[in-house]
Amino acid sequence: MTASVAMDLQAKIATLRAHPSFPQASRALAIGLTGFYRGGPLLNWLMDDRARVVLSHVVLHSHFARDPADPSSGLTPTRMKQLCSEFGLCSPGRATAMLSLMRFAGYLAPDPDADDRRRRPLVATPKLLDLLRPRWRSHFRSGVPVFPDGAVLAERLDDPVFVRAFLAAMFGRYKDGFRLIMYTPGLGLFGDRSAGMMIASTFLAAGAEDDTVPPSRPFAISISELSRRFGVSRAHVAKMLRDAAHDGLIMRAGDKGEEITLAPVLAEALSVFYANAFIFFFDSAREAAATLDADDRNIGERRQRSA
Repeated sequence: MTASVAMDLQAKIATLRAHPSFPQASRALAIGLTGFYRGGPLLNWLMDDRARVVLSHVVLHSHFARDPADPSSGLTPTRMKQLCSEFGLCSPGRATAMLSLMRFAGYLAPDPDADDRRRRPLVATPKLLDLLRPRWRSHFRSGVPVFPDGAVLAERLDDPVFVRAFLAAMFGRYKDGFRLIMYTPGLGLFGDRSAGMMIASTFLAAGAEDDTVPPSRPFAISISELSRRFGVSRAHVAKMLRDAAHDGLIMRAGDKGEEITLAPVLAEALSVFYANAFIFFFDSAREAAATLDADDRNIGERRQRSA
C-alpha cells in the first residue's frame, strides 16, 4: 500500500467515525457478525477469526479466477499455501489443514474436470458462498445509516457476476497490503487470540441504549456465555479478560470481575476497526459495481454502433 493510499484510507476512517450515525451502524454490524460466528476448538487452534475470513475470500476468488490457459491458476493447495504465507494468515501446514477441514465440511471438493490430478485442484461448492453471502449482506445493510447505497449493494449480491467482481476487488486490496487491523494497535491481545475479536465486538455492542458505542460506562458480561457462544473454553475467556485487564485494555469490577469498562485505547481501536471494515467492503463493492456498469455501457454502445 502506497503512502498516498494509506493517507487516503486514514482520512476516510476519520470522516466515517465523525458521521453521527456511525455508532448505530457499527453496533448493528457487531451484533450481526457475532451472531453469524461459527468456531470450535480445532478451527480456533488452526487459524484466528480474521484469518478465516480472509482465507474464505481468497479461496472463493481463486475458485472463480481460474484460467484454463494457466495451469498454475485456480484453487489448489499449493496456491493457497503461497497466498496464506503472502498475506500472513498462517503457516503452509495450517493452510493445508484448513483446506482439509473445508473439504470435510462440504465447502470444497475435488475438481471433477481436472486433467492433472497431481496438482490436486479444488472447487468451492455452493455451500461456501451460501455461508458467506449473508455475512457480506450484513455489512451493507448495517451500513445503510451512513452509506445510502448499502441496500442496493446488498441486493447485488444475488448476482453471481457481481459476486465474482466483488471478490476480485477484495483480493486486489489484500494484494496491495490492506489488512482489517490496520491502525488498531489498541486491540492488543483481542486481535490475536481465538475468538478475541468476537468477544471484543460483543463488548462494543454491550452498552445501554443511551450509552456511547463502544460503551463508556460499565456493562456486565458472563464468562460462561462468552465461552458457549464462541466455542472456546471458560478458562480461555477468563485468561483473556485477566490479561486484557493487566494490559490496560479493560477495567474489571464486581465480586467476580463481571463488570467491564473499556479503556479508551480499546474503545478507539474498536471504532477504527469497524470503520475500516465498512470502508473495505463498500469500496470493494463499489469498485465491482462500477466495473460491471462500465462493461454494460460499453456493450450497449457497441450494439448501437453496429445496429
